[in-house]
Amino acid sequence: MKIWKYLAVCSTIIIAALTSCSKVEPKDVVFEEKDKTILLYFASHNNLYMDAAANINKIIGGYVPDNGNIVLYCNNFDLTSRQMKDTLTLLVNIFKDKDGVVKTDTIYRFSYMNSCTKNAMKSVINITKTMCPAKEYGLVLWSHGTGWLPEGYYKQYAYASATSAQMSSNERSMFPTRPGGIDPYAHMVKSFGSELGVEMSVFDIKEAIGDTHFDFIAMDACFMGGIEIAYQLRDCCDYFIGSPAEILTDSFPYDKVIESMFKADYTGVSKNVYDYYNAQTGDYQSVTIATVKCSELGEVASQARLLFDQYRDGIPSLDVTAVQRYFRYDDHWFYDLNDFLVNLCGASATANFTAALEKAVIAKYTTGKMINLEINPAKFSGLSCYINNPEEATLITYYRKYDWNTDAGMILPVTSE
Repeated sequence: MKIWKYLAVCSTIIIAALTSCSKVEPKDVVFEEKDKTILLYFASHNNLYMDAAANINKIIGGYVPDNGNIVLYCNNFDLTSRQMKDTLTLLVNIFKDKDGVVKTDTIYRFSYMNSCTKNAMKSVINITKTMCPAKEYGLVLWSHGTGWLPEGYYKQYAYASATSAQMSSNERSMFPTRPGGIDPYAHMVKSFGSELGVEMSVFDIKEAIGDTHFDFIAMDACFMGGIEIAYQLRDCCDYFIGSPAEILTDSFPYDKVIESMFKADYTGVSKNVYDYYNAQTGDYQSVTIATVKCSELGEVASQARLLFDQYRDGIPSLDVTAVQRYFRYDDHWFYDLNDFLVNLCGASATANFTAALEKAVIAKYTTGKMINLEINPAKFSGLSCYINNPEEATLITYYRKYDWNTDAGMILPVTSE
């Protein structure tokens, strides 16, 4: 009863805070520098808005550091009904004052902008650094996610899957399509960024981050725990946290993970996420999560390059159905990175690569399934990857843009005759 009463009080406080500032300009408040500021970027102006409100309630009812800022970028919610009040977004700071009392304050109210654009994210990051300066920064990105895929590709392919008209016979035979073109578990997963049809690429995210360096970046979105994403952001953060498979709409257990984030226990963040889902039952006992030390990813790419240079020609004939996958139905763009190379090159040939990968992935957990997909813990390396089999011209062209492909060399660059 005490816990629920506390949450109710917190909800009342933040609701008042969300409506306390009517101007677009920031308030005339100067914040002292804290040890760490964590920005939680909720791109939730979509079908996930009620889940976002539930997550925010967990945050305000959880851990608040003595010398740090929790900054929420979120819609203007009524947290009791979990409904959006309007289409505007806010920056809300949760902190302890000098007397140790938890405070909430709306520090910025934006005019309307689409949260899934690089200009919006850049603005939010810069305002957060100005209003809540700190020695270290952390970033959590919360929304839908479709991994490394081009904007809109996931939806286009889902439609093709439903009709089967645009799918090759090879694609149709390898994996089952959604029954009737509909995923019966769609209400459970949140597959970064989707707002009014606009999506962000990892290239947009990196450009929005600019020269800001984060102690960690955590992706609370589906399919974002891929080597392509982690490697592209390797210079933007020291640690990267994400799921190679989907993430259920319950999201991260924010009443647990925030404390680990502030205490720089980034392996603990993954353990918190795993513990939460492992305690569930049935289909909800589903999770994959990993923490990556970004400084080790260069050696992973170097070892992968050695393997691809020798075994690249074998990819078109590889039996990809033998590789651990992280997708359900026929969304065939997310396989286990290590298991892919083991199947392609053999275990003995990949020994050095596996060692480098295990040094980079400092924590990895899975419950052994993602709803109706089995995940073999023995094959779970913590990071996913794309396999260009079957070859898809649009994706090959797009994939060449990634630093991972440039350095690891799965797909060779176009050469002029």
